[in-house]
Amino acid sequence: MRRACRVGREILDAAHRIVKVGVTTDEIDRVVHDVTIEAGAYPAPLHYHNFPKSVCTSVNEVVCHGIPDLRELQDGDIVNVDVSAVVDGMHADLNETFTVGNVADDKKALVKATYDSLFKAIAMCKPGAFYRDIGGVISKHVNG
Repeated sequence: MRRACRVGREILDAAHRIVKVGVTTDEIDRVVHDVTIEAGAYPAPLHYHNFPKSVCTSVNEVVCHGIPDLRELQDGDIVNVDVSAVVDGMHADLNETFTVGNVADDKKALVKATYDSLFKAIAMCKPGAFYRDIGGVISKHVNG
């Protein structure tokens, strides 16, 4: 499992390195696919329920599981890159939201609030914790 997680992080870092104005989400998919295969892994999204790509890229208002295409990233975009790789039978599934160029303060605040919410939720995770309590911590942080 450690190897799967490490490989997943390396794949996500490779995607992050090319996120910039003018890069297409298809190009992000190509890099993710190539790095995944080079690592001896398999991109879990590829052909899952006919999903045509090796990664999900969600730009701006796309909530999740966006399909990479020829759309070029624009100055001010935010893009979530969601990587899922199968390594030695183990799944690594991680994502991160990246900023593209000069991003408005409200979008930066959104990215920070979601990042901070994740760690507040993780801090709540333990045996016996209720999902509703974890959701409550997230809601309180985002709306507070």
